[in-house]
Amino acid sequence: MKKWQFTVIALVILFAPPFLVVGAMQALLWLLYRLFPSALPSAWAGIEGYAATVLGAHVLISAGLMWLLTRRQERAERWRYVLTAVAVPLAMPFLAFWPLSLLMWLSYRLFPSTSGWFFGIETYTFLAASFLSDMTRYVLLSLVALMLSLAALTWLAAQERRRVWRRGRFYLLLAALVAVLAFPLTMHYRPAVQAAPGVELRLVEQPGLIEGAVRSCQTAAEISGCQYEPLGWADAQTLVYRQWCGGRYEMGVWHPGDSQPPQAYHLDTDEVTPFEGDLGALTHETCAPSVCVLPALAKRELFEQGYHPGQYEDALISPDGRWIAFTAEHIYGPEDMLVISNDQK
Repeated sequence: MKKWQFTVIALVILFAPPFLVVGAMQALLWLLYRLFPSALPSAWAGIEGYAATVLGAHVLISAGLMWLLTRRQERAERWRYVLTAVAVPLAMPFLAFWPLSLLMWLSYRLFPSTSGWFFGIETYTFLAASFLSDMTRYVLLSLVALMLSLAALTWLAAQERRRVWRRGRFYLLLAALVAVLAFPLTMHYRPAVQAAPGVELRLVEQPGLIEGAVRSCQTAAEISGCQYEPLGWADAQTLVYRQWCGGRYEMGVWHPGDSQPPQAYHLDTDEVTPFEGDLGALTHETCAPSVCVLPALAKRELFEQGYHPGQYEDALISPDGRWIAFTAEHIYGPEDMLVISNDQK
């Protein structure tokens, strides 16, 4: 086999399986739906289970085919290829997210009538975001992908020494390593709304680097997470609120889930601390969001009619009238607890 033929086959083995698996699973789900129309097959394992199945199948298929492709090579060299065939698929959700998202954007812009051909690509980016929308899964996958990519790079460099720069695997593994490390930077979280020029907007629970990437994945995967309920103002600089987690709709009725302990957001220090005061003593002056919130927000091209409040829609004015607390949500995505300056006081 010629070198270029080997390279092409190896790249296909590394990158093609997840899209083939997605296509096969979609066909299977369609068949199950035809056989059991009263059930929703995709709900049996959930979207996260679907994503985990695609990722696991990718690793197994790539590793197995790479073992067969390199069966005539030395044992150590074969294991180096197999290690690469495990590390790269594990890094694939980080490595492919933005290139595939850009490809989808270009396809919709240039060929809007043929965007259906890119269904498998669109599905993979959605599944990748779904899998990475949980902090535990994100941390575990990123750590395993980093360790295996680094191990494969180190092993390759130790074997090839000065010739390592001539090996395509070196750059592929380096790209996988960089993609995992850079993903939190490229997935910086943006609140559901932006302030108009000259207006100050505060995100009450500012996520860290990793948490921000997880919330951005929740936005991309349309996962709601917890809801925020503004309870009132303890004073002009302290907003009290709580979260409700595990909420869901059943038969068109909203079930709020479990309430979390009240928290206090201090505007002067931009910190959140547990609130141990009397909830009955809080100031709870409301205002219509269309009057006191919407005019202070930047216009959004797709939703000129306004923004989307969270499950608890009340906007609360601070005792001195300088600040307004409100909730906003990404479409089908996570909510934000926000405080915005009130220039109309």
